[in-house]
Amino acid sequence: MHRPRFPRTRRSEDGAVLIIVVLSLLAMFGMMVLVVDVGSLLFARRELVNAADAAALAAAQSCGQKEGMGEAIVQARFYAVENQSGADLVSGYPTFFPSCDSPAGLVTVQVTTDQPLFFAPVLGADSEAPVTTEATASWGGAGIGEHVAPMMLSANRLSDCEIPPPDPDSVAEQICEFWWNDAGGPPTDPNVLANAEWGTLDLVNWDVDGSFNCPQGGVPPEFQEWMLEGYFAPLPINSPNPPEHTYVCRGKGNFGGALDNIIRDVIDEDPPLFLFFPVNQPESQVDRDGAVCSPDMVDSGCSVQKYDIIGFARLQILEIYRGRDAWEHCPEIPVAEQDANARCMITKWVGYSSEGLDPQGGENFGDVPVNLVR
Repeated sequence: MHRPRFPRTRRSEDGAVLIIVVLSLLAMFGMMVLVVDVGSLLFARRELVNAADAAALAAAQSCGQKEGMGEAIVQARFYAVENQSGADLVSGYPTFFPSCDSPAGLVTVQVTTDQPLFFAPVLGADSEAPVTTEATASWGGAGIGEHVAPMMLSANRLSDCEIPPPDPDSVAEQICEFWWNDAGGPPTDPNVLANAEWGTLDLVNWDVDGSFNCPQGGVPPEFQEWMLEGYFAPLPINSPNPPEHTYVCRGKGNFGGALDNIIRDVIDEDPPLFLFFPVNQPESQVDRDGAVCSPDMVDSGCSVQKYDIIGFARLQILEIYRGRDAWEHCPEIPVAEQDANARCMITKWVGYSSEGLDPQGGENFGDVPVNLVR
């Protein structure tokens, strides 16, 4: 007996081939997206970086030449487009610190453009992708990254060195002793400074108006950072002579042992640190209302709130002494023998500048150094 034979049914392979083809096409398009589209985005970003750099430098130059914020924005937009067709500034940019009208500062721009995509839309993506980049430039006498001691040195009152010197370029190497005493004493005595005449500086509130009401607070935690790592923003000097002033808010006293410890950390640094000390003109320091409160007026009840900074003394701190040790090492302090509040700081002279801090290699456009920060 024979079993019936049934004809074999051929299994269709068309579906499997279709799947393989689709997957292959997806893989191919994926590779094309990576090679062509992502590559074009990276290339566009590289060109956009140049546009952002040019825009930031143009805005910084405009601010440095005192053309005003409106013109600085126009210049930033113009150079962004000149360096990258179709580019524009991101809304809200440029930003200025502290302001475009300041004699020195920072300007940050963000530039954006839409880059067309060729293969990504096949996979469901948009036909364009935004590319954005940022740049920051400085203008004026910038102190970006410089080690700054937020302690004012009153001109011709705190040291046995002549500060400011008659000729900063011809000062021989010398040791300078600085002394101060918070316990008080005759404010007219050049060797003794009352509490209102000695103090730390609030670098955040630099170059404020004479009538600006300075904030009150405790020890800023940035003091150690400013001295050991560097200050983050420009510190301009408007002019060493009236009627131009560079008012800076004073801190609250010398902070006792906390500041002593920071100074000792600076002394222990290897290699040695050279710090910029702001120099105050005591005859033009002012109270909270902007009225002059010079040392010979302290007895009348005025209280100094803002110092008038006229330059920077650059020094290396060698040692700090307190109390009786201060009296022994700085005998110029007449009331310090039994006074724990007396301080004596021994430093080595490095230099002096009335032009603000080193602009860190910025290119000089006319009379205004301009530098690309990042």
